[in-house]
Amino acid sequence: MTDIATTLAQAKAKLAAWQAEAATAAASGAAQAQTADAAWDAVAAIEAATAHAEGLRGQILARNDSLTAALAARSAALASAEKARSDGATPPIADATATALRASLVSATGLTAAKLDGANLKTAVAAVDTGIATLDDAAISTLASVLVTLETKLQDSEDAEAAADAALTAAEASPAIIADDLDKALLAREAALRLAAAGNTPAAVLAYVDYQAARARLASAAAPAVATALQTDWNTARDAQLSAVADLLAAQVAVIQAQLELSRKRASMVAKLATRDADAATAVDAVLNPPPPPGP
Repeated sequence: MTDIATTLAQAKAKLAAWQAEAATAAASGAAQAQTADAAWDAVAAIEAATAHAEGLRGQILARNDSLTAALAARSAALASAEKARSDGATPPIADATATALRASLVSATGLTAAKLDGANLKTAVAAVDTGIATLDDAAISTLASVLVTLETKLQDSEDAEAAADAALTAAEASPAIIADDLDKALLAREAALRLAAAGNTPAAVLAYVDYQAARARLASAAAPAVATALQTDWNTARDAQLSAVADLLAAQVAVIQAQLELSRKRASMVAKLATRDADAATAVDAVLNPPPPPGP
């Protein structure tokens, strides 16, 4: 099991290290500007992540108090039950009181003690209570299942959105990339001529290599297949995102429907609870007074 305190300490250590790295890079001037920016981005990200984790840790640990209160309430409830079992001349749930109640019912009903405490009566009452308690079981299971599906579809939708963003970004970035390569080709050509005339052969050759590389990239960009690929990539990502949104909506509808069905089942449980004693009494009567066997 991962220790939260250790992980927070490690994250804070990284935060301090990255802050120092960012400060050092920033002090080095323009040459390290990109490194400094990346380090400051990392600092901001880990600060946010650490703050979020510390907030969750505080919330979770605060629930210790809730557990303590629940256990204290449980102890108080047990104390009340023990008082009902042991205090006074006739504690209402003491063994002797239960024995006396059984004797009274035997005398009043004509039933035997064995019949009163028999499994058949308990089974009949339990069947009524189980029928009420399990009314919403299937609805709860269905809701849990569709909630899992909803979480999956939400992630799928986010992934599809990211893929569509990437496809659109690639298309939107292409004009600037072409313009940049054109500038590089023109500048490298002028540099190659100028440096060759000045007798700086290595630098002239380098400029020529850069010139040819930029020309090659421009030639590649001019191929119709590149534009087709950008369009195809976007179409694919767009359609996938639309499909993911449709799946997400269907999952949301399924959750709403499952929540509605659960509410209906719980309303039915309330209604059944209202007639529970009458239904249980009917079940008990059926055990005590079973219908006569069919005639020959």
